[in-house]
Amino acid sequence: MSKYGALARSRGHAQWFLQQTLHEHDKSMDHPWMKMIYAQKFSVKQYAAWLAMNHAVFSALEKHAEAQELRVVHDPKLLRTSALEEDLRQLLGAEWQQEADGMVEGSAATSQYLHDLEGAVIAQPLLLVAHHFLQYNAVLSGGAYLGEMVSQKLCVPHGGPGVKFYAFEGVAKQKGPARVQQYLRDLDSMEIPEDALQPLLSTMKRIYAVTEDMMTECFDLNPVEGVNYAAAKSEQQAPAPIPEAEQCELCLEELHEFTGNNGGRILLSLAGELLDVSVGRDIYGPGCGYSLLAGHDATRCLATMSLDPAHLDDLAWTPETDGDRQALSQWQEKLKAKYPVAGRLQAGKVIEDSRKPETGEGLRQRSVPSAAAETAAGAPDSQKCPISGKEGVGCPMSFMGIGVGKQMEASQSVKEPTAKATAKGKSGFMAGKSLVAAVEKPKSSGDGESFLYKLCPVHWDDNTMKLILFVAAISWASGFFVGYKLRASL
Repeated sequence: MSKYGALARSRGHAQWFLQQTLHEHDKSMDHPWMKMIYAQKFSVKQYAAWLAMNHAVFSALEKHAEAQELRVVHDPKLLRTSALEEDLRQLLGAEWQQEADGMVEGSAATSQYLHDLEGAVIAQPLLLVAHHFLQYNAVLSGGAYLGEMVSQKLCVPHGGPGVKFYAFEGVAKQKGPARVQQYLRDLDSMEIPEDALQPLLSTMKRIYAVTEDMMTECFDLNPVEGVNYAAAKSEQQAPAPIPEAEQCELCLEELHEFTGNNGGRILLSLAGELLDVSVGRDIYGPGCGYSLLAGHDATRCLATMSLDPAHLDDLAWTPETDGDRQALSQWQEKLKAKYPVAGRLQAGKVIEDSRKPETGEGLRQRSVPSAAAETAAGAPDSQKCPISGKEGVGCPMSFMGIGVGKQMEASQSVKEPTAKATAKGKSGFMAGKSLVAAVEKPKSSGDGESFLYKLCPVHWDDNTMKLILFVAAISWASGFFVGYKLRASL
């Protein structure tokens, strides 16, 4: 058995195909024509030509929709020919067919694609799987964002006249990735001979190359001033780095809060690094196509090209194959070129009740603080704040080694994801957390804070300090004024 066959059968055909074509996929998505769509700078004529080319491609492909080789992945709801015809009719009018045919006849790349498709059917019908796999998944996944840009450009709703190409029956807006995952599972269930894997991969790479030629033809119809191949091929400007003092060290539970809800910050973890993807809110934000990854460790998902929720937050996972390592490296390079590093994920750090440590299994299992960490903190857990009775190393007064007042449980939870993240690389006193984050007691706990706890100055937050200073200033000014008047009257 070849190495390809062994990998495909143990890990899934889809994963291997996606890993092996990741470079071609990224290259096509950075094509100047795609960038014109992202920026909504394309002309209607260009977009109509793109639809005409795709109409020719999908019409030819869907002639073989009932082929035995496609029976496992075939779904009538995926078919695109009718949707493309409605879009072309909307953009070109009642006589759309004649104009669209003229656009296709003038496209050497489209003719080459159709020739390759028919040649594949004759030579080895199983190669239809390569065309089916790339074409439908491209529209289901990446097409969701393209459809949104076109909708905004044409001022029509998602799935409206002119953008039906990107709307699938039974697939809600932004839910394309879930349907892609279903497709990948269907593909994995296919019995593909090991000697067919490499020809399928070669066909996929050929499809990407010819599709790029089709994109180039669309771009050349009306290249926008200032947008050229040199600019499109130049490296993207690196994101402004986040200062080290503002970088954070989060445990998994803390990371789960940074999902962009209510306009908040969006973080994800990749190979131990936290990336701030907030500027990609239209991709990772709530309800968007890849919101699944927001607030999670996405290492296994990205390295294995999977959007299975069960593969999120698998901190124990490590790359198992060269394909995993290569894909992970490519994702790190790609994402770090677009989004700044925001800190580190602390796999061993936990949020836990100091009296009832978490003992769950699987992904929920967490390690307890080490003796070294306690030593770095500077005091045993039994010490208390001498003013408030706050127990543990969270309160600096505990270093004095004396204690009064009611014993209270310590908490290290960060309540609000929009607050400043914990400082990077800190240990010992408060482990780099803000004072409030280090000692604040969750409101969800059943016990209220003691009166002495509230009086303890080291537990006051910024707003409390400002209020006290303001009141002190007013009191001083009032006292001065009253004293002056009394002195004058005497």
